Amino acid sequence: MRRAYIDSHLSLVDAYREATRWAEAIDCVIGPSTAAIERSPWLERSGIPLGVASNRHTRFTARPHGLVVAWCLNLEEILELEHRNQLSGVVAVQAPAGLRPWVAAHNVEHIGEDALETVPAVPPSIKALVKGITSMAVTNQGLTDKRERSEAIQALTYFHTRGHHLDPLQLTLEAIRNDWPGQAPIELAQIAHDVRAGRQLRHSNRIDEELLAEWANAA
Repeated sequence: MRRAYIDSHLSLVDAYREATRWAEAIDCVIGPSTAAIERSPWLERSGIPLGVASNRHTRFTARPHGLVVAWCLNLEEILELEHRNQLSGVVAVQAPAGLRPWVAAHNVEHIGEDALETVPAVPPSIKALVKGITSMAVTNQGLTDKRERSEAIQALTYFHTRGHHLDPLQLTLEAIRNDWPGQAPIELAQIAHDVRAGRQLRHSNRIDEELLAEWANAA
């Protein structure tokens, strides 16, 4: 899939022009809400099909397809957009800093003057942790299954109690790299945030401790 992002320093008009140039042919524009699209009335005059990422009632009813302009979407919305639809490309307009893990995971092309700050290099141990959890069927259900959520909590708690730094951005990045579906990468980052904050999250010990130690000692 082709991917690009346009930094927020460009006006929406200029950003749309750059998106059109990069894409060559745009199939639809998907915004976060009806109001977000209505704030740029010239979009309706463009003749491009318009839709929204939310499930709320709207007069903009285009379904995401082909090459999509992600109009001011956040990370959660872009991950859901890519997960639930067969797309040939995505170009994110007014890309917020929150898109950094998505940009890094897919080596997304930058259009504009100021690229988003890079995510710090991911340690081998964190890569091993996420890859290990991925092998336990996370790619099918994300963390909606309580067993898979329990595995994530166990692994992150093990790492935290042994002094490993749990960076939510790095965890999100690795989960995206490992094709975790929809919002699952963000959910993993939230679990890490809660573990670091000292919250006692209920879980069972489903992963063998020797395997956890193997991940933690990866080099």
